[in-house]
Amino acid sequence: MQQRTMDSMSLKIHSFLRNSGVETATSSNLSKLIAYFEREYDLKMMGFLESEWVSEQLDRDLTSGFFAEMRSFVSKDQLGDFDDDVAALRS
Repeated sequence: MQQRTMDSMSLKIHSFLRNSGVETATSSNLSKLIAYFEREYDLKMMGFLESEWVSEQLDRDLTSGFFAEMRSFVSKDQLGDFDDDVAALRS
């Protein structure tokens, strides 16, 4: 099985902000912007972004990555259990 690289959390944050219409040039601007939203609106931005990041990683790995590759090695009589366990990761 080959190793796969996960997207960085920083990339996820930049992508989120870019999709929100905010251009970020440096990580210090990024930190200030996240701190502003957390302070001003009492939002848990990092928790939200981390949750989104994990969800995206799992979605990718379930369809074409690590878990999809692992699934091919699971015996047919255990596929149901394997699928249930992987689905539990997403909830």
